Amino acid sequence: MMTRAAYDCDVLVIGGGIVGLSTAYAITRTAPGTRVTVLEKEWGPARHQTGRNSGVIHSGIYYRPGSLKARYAVRGAAEMVDFCAEHGIAHAVTGKLIVATERSELPRLHALVQRGRQHGLPVRELGPAQITEYEPRVRGLAAIRVGSTGVCDFGAVAGRFAAEVSGAGGVIRY
Repeated sequence: MMTRAAYDCDVLVIGGGIVGLSTAYAITRTAPGTRVTVLEKEWGPARHQTGRNSGVIHSGIYYRPGSLKARYAVRGAAEMVDFCAEHGIAHAVTGKLIVATERSELPRLHALVQRGRQHGLPVRELGPAQITEYEPRVRGLAAIRVGSTGVCDFGAVAGRFAAEVSGAGGVIRY
């Protein structure tokens, strides 16, 4: 049996995870007065992938410099940290290590250093002793530390997006 429903809105967003809710949030902020409705099959926001992921705020270091993916990742990471800080959402900018454990990995590591610098990321090259300063149980020939990577609670971010969308007159149907 198929049911049909009509929604009186300008924009209908399907999915109440981070992508759907951030889309609805962006629309309500950039085009006030736009009637936005979000449909989510679950009983609340972020009940699937968003609520089950590791919470890593990626730096964008692996993406080709100048690509849209790279630009959005770098900008998005900074915006996510700002959003979390502004709304009191748990987050931490911890940085991450990318470690070469074999000589054959050193050229790729060097290429990532260059790529990170092209993106404007805080990248620091480390030797074996410096690696253990950050991660005492990690051993490697060399590493890079990407200082802008972190973690946050994406479920809480999605919940805040939902609250902001509702506060701006949007409708969320679970």
